[in-house]
Amino acid sequence: MEDTARTAGPLANLQTMPPPYTNTFIHPVQMNLELTTRCPLKCPQCYVHLNTGKELALDQALYWLGKAKEAGISNINLSGGETLCYSHLTEVIAECRRLGLCSAVALSGIYADRAKLRELIDAGVNEIYISLNGSTEEINKKTRDAYHLAVRALKTLQEMGFRETFVNWVMHEYNADDLPQMMELCESYGVQGLVVLGFKPDSKGMLKSFPTLAQLEAAAKFIKSYKGTAWIAVEPCFSTLRAIMGRSALLGNLNRGVTRGCGAGRDGVSINVDGYITPCRHLDFPEEYTDITEYWNHSEKLRELREIETHRGEPCRGCKYEPYCLPCPDTGCKLYDGIAAGFRDCPVAKG
Repeated sequence: MEDTARTAGPLANLQTMPPPYTNTFIHPVQMNLELTTRCPLKCPQCYVHLNTGKELALDQALYWLGKAKEAGISNINLSGGETLCYSHLTEVIAECRRLGLCSAVALSGIYADRAKLRELIDAGVNEIYISLNGSTEEINKKTRDAYHLAVRALKTLQEMGFRETFVNWVMHEYNADDLPQMMELCESYGVQGLVVLGFKPDSKGMLKSFPTLAQLEAAAKFIKSYKGTAWIAVEPCFSTLRAIMGRSALLGNLNRGVTRGCGAGRDGVSINVDGYITPCRHLDFPEEYTDITEYWNHSEKLRELREIETHRGEPCRGCKYEPYCLPCPDTGCKLYDGIAAGFRDCPVAKG
């Protein structure tokens, strides 16, 4: 299951830390809760170890929501596994509403019938993201399962008049050329926007279908020229695409600041299914902090992440896009030899 990926446009105006950590917000602005590792689907791209059957204890979920409020966090991402497999989803959403936190939930479409969606809406969910990787079942099934269930969920949400519906679309080599048709699908179901997510290593630590340079260039051109009724956003950690999109003949590359790339330990934190705090849901480096602000200010792992630029490996080091791109450190961990390893298979650097 994907993260509920908000774009960070307005966040660029928030205060950052003093030097040398001006690439980090003074406090986190979003938190992910990994609610469960259970899911009946077996999507080819999945990066979650679904055989553990764990779920986050309700008291832990409520505790960390309270700590998020104290720390100044405003956005809560609820993820899985399949989030609808979580026993206490409506209680967590209701607590977000009580605390004044914006809750977003990612769904595959399975179990997302009208009654279940009504439960989430009545509990106060702010945003619902449906995971869909293709405008047709043939394209979608190359990386995801449950095409017809995802489309059914979109249709049901449209019929229910729920406006804050979005699509999470993970860009692969297999579906990159389908983006125009995906936007037509989004428009037909009244979707507010589509979030382009970067493909990250799967549960086996593999990254086999990253888009080509030509596909990235074509996607950037389409996104910048798109004038439809929905919007398109690229998640910050898909910095290879964002760096290409940020090019401006007059102003230089505009993909700068905290949100130019990976936000682990820079704009947000995550709570794993065991109740431990980590930099993000992909970089599962659990630490036994019990307070988010203390973790944000004193974690050695976060310090290491914030200093990646000073010892980034090749081909990122020296790449012309280096000042405008900060690839996912999880790729370095799982494919190479550590979080600072360069994205050695990067099509942009190779091109």
